[in-house]
Amino acid sequence: MSQTREKSLAETLWSPEKRVVVAMLVWLTLLAVGSAFVSTPFFDQHEGMAPDYAHTMYLHGLLIGMVGLLGLIAMDVFGAGHKSRTAHNLVLWGTLGAALFSGIGGIFDHSVEDTFFLWMQILSFFFLDEILITLTFALFYRAVETRVIATWLAAFAALSGFISAVMGHIAGWILEFGDYPKIFVGGYAALAAETWQSLLTHLISAHAHEMVVAVLALLVATTCFFFSREERGNKLMRFGLWWTAIGTIAMTVVYVVSGFSQAQPPMLFAHTISGIGGDDFVTGVGVMLGAVISLVGLGIERLPGPLTRWGSAVLSALLLVIVPVIGYYIETHENLFNHGATSAPRGAADLIYGWYHQDFAFFILPAVMILLLVLQLFARDERQRKAAIWTLLAGTFLAFLGGVFYVFVSSAVYGISFVVATIGMVLIVIGAVLAIWATVGRAQPIANAAQKPLPRAHAS
Repeated sequence: MSQTREKSLAETLWSPEKRVVVAMLVWLTLLAVGSAFVSTPFFDQHEGMAPDYAHTMYLHGLLIGMVGLLGLIAMDVFGAGHKSRTAHNLVLWGTLGAALFSGIGGIFDHSVEDTFFLWMQILSFFFLDEILITLTFALFYRAVETRVIATWLAAFAALSGFISAVMGHIAGWILEFGDYPKIFVGGYAALAAETWQSLLTHLISAHAHEMVVAVLALLVATTCFFFSREERGNKLMRFGLWWTAIGTIAMTVVYVVSGFSQAQPPMLFAHTISGIGGDDFVTGVGVMLGAVISLVGLGIERLPGPLTRWGSAVLSALLLVIVPVIGYYIETHENLFNHGATSAPRGAADLIYGWYHQDFAFFILPAVMILLLVLQLFARDERQRKAAIWTLLAGTFLAFLGGVFYVFVSSAVYGISFVVATIGMVLIVIGAVLAIWATVGRAQPIANAAQKPLPRAHAS
């Protein structure tokens, strides 16, 4: 990516990228606020709660929009498709289509009988496919040119996301049409020595777990590449990126095997009545820990944007604590949590954690990290940028504390945990609004990494 191209992102008032980014930020912020009335731990958690179709489809609107926005940023940061505007335009307009149709469809798609809105979301899934396919080819081509580990990681993450999307498509087909056509659905299930119902369950689980972690890997690679001026970066960051890349490849293999066959990841470190799922171990240790190592390595570099760099590192560390650390503890102490059973000593806390690690850790934390990167790329006023970042970080930390209190201290619906978490969520929304304001600001451009000389390997 050329230095001139990077500077134009921050200096051009209303470039096509900036128009799309601002539109996406406004749209996704509105959807995020609406999600408070769709899926919260305060009102809809109860024993034996199954995944709610309407909630799941609504959150698809958020996730698909996030992936599209991140894909657009990655194309610019890596300079992918720099020899032709076609690839860039495919991601640009695909992002708009994916976000619009997935968001509107998610609002009204409450059951498989809502055919019109279901197909609206299916159309958004095709837009997402187009984004991920374009991104994968462009990033692999760029990786061959740059020979930088961050680019290879981004390419493998995009490929993993596309594979996850394909599994989601197949699961959606079976969910809608069942064992039809029997020669393909039931026929394949029989060859895999399972029923079509179990095939559906395995595909849904693999799709849901792989997609969000692949997005995290892509986000980490993009952040590290954007900031690092050195051809290789420091040893800690480089080690973390290699770790994350190996973990991403291993995760992809695990979920392809578990999604399309009866073979499921083994239970590790069995304790009492349960243990840690093999796939959870691969994603937690292989990808999330690698992300923290990479971003901490980036943080200690002498580079512009320390608040963004260290903010991203802190957010990745919070995600590591929420998902692997707390998650592993719960998985190895099912005698206390027992999958949310009210008879268990901490059953109510387990139900809260189910929402907390899925919606907060895998949706909100990456979304805030994307906002930090957007601010570094597009914000033109340093004071506005810092105000938005500090508000986002403060809100995220309070929401994190509220969730921890919910799991380990008090699961009362309107207790101290509720108050702290709610204040945090409100601050995150305010921070998102400030980020939008900073992105459209007309002050002088800030001095950030986008204005520093790039190494030969990074230049297009």
